[in-house]
Amino acid sequence: MADKERLGQVFVNLLTNAIKYSPGADKVIVRLLRDGDQERAIVSVQDFGIGIDKTHHEKIFERFYQVTDPEEKTYPGLGIGLYISSEIVALHHGRMWVESSKGQGATFFVALPLLSQKEQAALP
Repeated sequence: MADKERLGQVFVNLLTNAIKYSPGADKVIVRLLRDGDQERAIVSVQDFGIGIDKTHHEKIFERFYQVTDPEEKTYPGLGIGLYISSEIVALHHGRMWVESSKGQGATFFVALPLLSQKEQAALP
């Protein structure tokens, strides 16, 4: 049970960012899996772009935060896309995180709770 419009906004943002921050790459990989306890669905969006240094991993989900590096090309944006996305995911009782190293691309993860079998059976 979820707000498909808002979650759509999250995934469009992740895909758009993946394309924007990997201009020289020819692919983006999207995966869907269940975690080990089968209670969550996990969607990942992997790019092959500039990557994000570990010092920024938590900060990029803050409102208006943008990674800036004087040695690299900067990308336009307001610094609110990942913040809004993480807020939407949190309102769905999920979580969002990134795994990345500078120069090695980035993979963003969204974990969302699945309905239990009992909850599914109770649906109309």
